[in-house]
Amino acid sequence: MKKKKIIYTGSASILAVSAIITTNPAEAASVSEVEKLVKAARDAGTILKWAISIEGSADGKTRPWVAYNNAKAAYDQAVKAANTLPTAQKNRYLAELDEHVKLHINRTMYYIDAITAGEKIKAKQQALTHQLNLNLINDQTELAYHELSREIRKQAIMLDRVYGKSTRDLIRSHYKQSAEKVRDSAIYAVTVKIELDLAQRSIASGNFSKAETHLSEARTYLPYVSNSVIKKTLTDRLNSISATFTPKVDKVSAAEPKRIKVVFSKAMIAGTGSNGAENLSNYFVSGRAIKSVNLSADKKTAVIELHEPLYPNSSYTVTVKKNIQTVNYESLGQNDYVTTFTFSDKIKPTITTVKTQSNGNVEVTFSELIAFNSPIAITIDGKAVKYNQLNSDTDTIVVPKSELDRISLRKGRSYSIVVTGARDLVINTPNTMDTYRSTFLYNPAADTTPPEVKSLQVKDEKTFTIEFTETLSSFTASSHLIIKKGNTTIKTASVKDISDGSKTKFDIELPASVYGTNEISARLNISVKGYKDLEDNTGKTYDRTITINKDLSPPQFVQAAYDKNKNEIHLTFNKTLKSGLPTASKIKVTDQNNKSVQATVRSNVDNKMILDANGLSDGLLTISVAEGAVKDNTISQNNNRAFTTSVTKKFDQDKPEVTFFETSANGQFKASFNERVQAQSATSAANYLLNGRPIPVHSVLTISNDLQEVTITFPEGTIPSTTKYNITASGIKDLSDNTMNPYTATITLGDNTEPILTGAVKKNDNKIYLTFSESIYLENSHSDFIIILDKKQIPLENYSITIGANQKELIILPEKETTFEGDSLTIQTAAKTTIRDEAFNTLKSGTTITVRQ
Repeated sequence: MKKKKIIYTGSASILAVSAIITTNPAEAASVSEVEKLVKAARDAGTILKWAISIEGSADGKTRPWVAYNNAKAAYDQAVKAANTLPTAQKNRYLAELDEHVKLHINRTMYYIDAITAGEKIKAKQQALTHQLNLNLINDQTELAYHELSREIRKQAIMLDRVYGKSTRDLIRSHYKQSAEKVRDSAIYAVTVKIELDLAQRSIASGNFSKAETHLSEARTYLPYVSNSVIKKTLTDRLNSISATFTPKVDKVSAAEPKRIKVVFSKAMIAGTGSNGAENLSNYFVSGRAIKSVNLSADKKTAVIELHEPLYPNSSYTVTVKKNIQTVNYESLGQNDYVTTFTFSDKIKPTITTVKTQSNGNVEVTFSELIAFNSPIAITIDGKAVKYNQLNSDTDTIVVPKSELDRISLRKGRSYSIVVTGARDLVINTPNTMDTYRSTFLYNPAADTTPPEVKSLQVKDEKTFTIEFTETLSSFTASSHLIIKKGNTTIKTASVKDISDGSKTKFDIELPASVYGTNEISARLNISVKGYKDLEDNTGKTYDRTITINKDLSPPQFVQAAYDKNKNEIHLTFNKTLKSGLPTASKIKVTDQNNKSVQATVRSNVDNKMILDANGLSDGLLTISVAEGAVKDNTISQNNNRAFTTSVTKKFDQDKPEVTFFETSANGQFKASFNERVQAQSATSAANYLLNGRPIPVHSVLTISNDLQEVTITFPEGTIPSTTKYNITASGIKDLSDNTMNPYTATITLGDNTEPILTGAVKKNDNKIYLTFSESIYLENSHSDFIIILDKKQIPLENYSITIGANQKELIILPEKETTFEGDSLTIQTAAKTTIRDEAFNTLKSGTTITVRQ
């Protein structure tokens, strides 16, 4: 612990010296009298200096008013006396007072202002803390959170003005850091609460798609809520809201012969996975084979396209499987959705759009699929044109640009179009379109709308941005801009097109001279005039007054990163830096062994200070940068603040990759990595998903000695059937701490669920009929059962076993005149069994069933 310096200087001596000066300010003081007063003021300044320093008596909470008032009074008396001396002597004493007294007075005001600002933060902090201590997450909690966040941002500049890093850090820890800790502890709870509020509003307005988006966001952040009581409150509320609209099939309809539309109440999982809404096996249409299923952009409508059209006036049954899930993995229902409808289509196809493609073709879109052999005829501007050859049923035909050039169509003009002959796919009696007559624009019409100024915004201390509603033919400062500061015309430094050459957005840079001497802001009148679009339309004059302010904030350190390719360390700031070399003497690098290494600097580039990493050892490097190591590229060229950061230098920055392999064991697969990985992350069950959900609890994960292969074995009974499953791995790190990208693949997992004896009944034929949970296969199964009749085991030779009417049934047949009659009859599966299912899982042992008689 540092020992604080304690200054014992009596204020009485300072006050006594002041008595030397007479009460009449016009009376000249002697040099000796001034020297005594200056010394007294310096002593008071010294007391003040240590009163606002953590190295002295400062505690970051107490305002040193007594020391401040004494120093201020001593300073004022010394200045008054010094001003009575000749100029040369006066200036020497005044300079001494400024350096040793006034400086500390000014710093004390910053210190006092910081405590006042901190107390304002503390008040907001206590309001939020009160809510959290009561385990409340309501509108008052949200309001307290936002008010604390605003207060921290608002008062931070006052805290940062305190002189001395250690004292400044003390005040920050008292107020800003403690407040940020409380604020951050509530950020996830407040975020979830806001998303739930928005979801409820969306439900109230009938916008269920938007509600689901907000609920999804709430689910994302809910796991990070640390307060268990608040988390439960939010979880209960989330579940309650979710339950208000469970996923379901809203409607199934067929408006045309080859397409059936399924409308869901919620957005469903896209893709062809087992739970995907585009998986053909999740749908069934009686008497028809499904060609494809496509999900709409909002994921709430699936269009089933058939290989063959539906027959008119015929009934069809559509089944939508229950295992389709929403994007939040909610099941569609407890049972498959089944509906029957009678198909009828008497609606003629129509044309929905005629538009010009970017390449000059004309695209004609129909309201439904039309037969590829329809006798379609198209005329444009009274002339017959050819269209693309149709090889299959389609809802779009295209007239190529070559045909349009042949009939001399010109850009920007309207033309007539007539289409006939399109037939739909209704069997036997197709509907034929009515003749379509209309006009269309071949490419956009000629532009007669003048351009406008869309926005004019201040960008930084010497730049403002103008955005226009459309492309301009040109834009220059001399022709299109008048900038005035009062009566003075300001010439621009440059005009830069920042819209990738489309001439819609420009940065206007002003000269540094726009600010006068000692000015930190400037009020400018901007007039934008005479600008034209590509069609020579002139926009109206736009006038706006703006205020620009000098950038006086120091460049803030953002992050440190190691660039492997260039072998450099990049220290990124929030602002562009002044070009040139950083000051190497103000940069200290320490390796992980706490050994200091001299930093070799390279030129600043944009917002990055660059250090040469050659010669620096691999591993964690600590970098301390003193104030003024770099300057920003502003007019004031502000120095950076001192900071310390760390960065890891490593050459291996390649992320590990994984491949999944099936094994011969049921309920098991292997994850093979292309490099050695960290055992802890590779064998963490949290880093693997099965069909998008966490893998079963009690799964066993083991890693090979070379740290490149993980074997994952699921607990018995968790894989009910041999089929394909989606496996996802993520969050796994290699030995250089690189984290893999999430990877998903489909593999077959073997059924690892044992068949179970579920029932036994003795019928009148003196035979016992056993039923099982799934299809079974007999091996040497005679000893798989222990039959107890009236507390006595029936010998094996007194019965035989045969397969029953189906694969889920066995029959026990009596032998040697054995009878199964008695008061009690039970059957137990033996400790070791041979009866198996299709995946070679043997019958579950130790199951005891009372035989129904």
